[in-house]
Amino acid sequence: MWFSKKIASVGAVLALLGCNKDNAGPVSEIQCIPAVYLTDYCPTKKETHLVRLLKPTPYATKMESSSPGNEVYVAAVINLPQSLIKRDTIFQLQFHYDPQAELDNKAVGPCNANIAPAKMVVYDGVSEAVCP
Repeated sequence: MWFSKKIASVGAVLALLGCNKDNAGPVSEIQCIPAVYLTDYCPTKKETHLVRLLKPTPYATKMESSSPGNEVYVAAVINLPQSLIKRDTIFQLQFHYDPQAELDNKAVGPCNANIAPAKMVVYDGVSEAVCP
């Protein structure tokens, strides 16, 4: 009897671990890309701001330009500190992409941003050195 309860407990734990349908994918490694602050983003659960990334990355939303080769990459950054919320200031943004954080932080109200929806990334810091 004790043995069968033990097996049932282990089976239940394994079932819970193997049945994570909410897992939206892997978290990326920390990226470092020069960025320029643009504006507040849509109302979300956590404060989120729109930045233009100065180098291409799959973790940003690519905006087509009228002239070929002039694509613009934007991302909504979760938890960007107040010290970086300055228009037209370039900073070396360190961030990672977390699909679960993006799912958890969807807009909670009407979105007035000109660029929506934009991929969301999570702020990790600012590099003192220029990003490679």
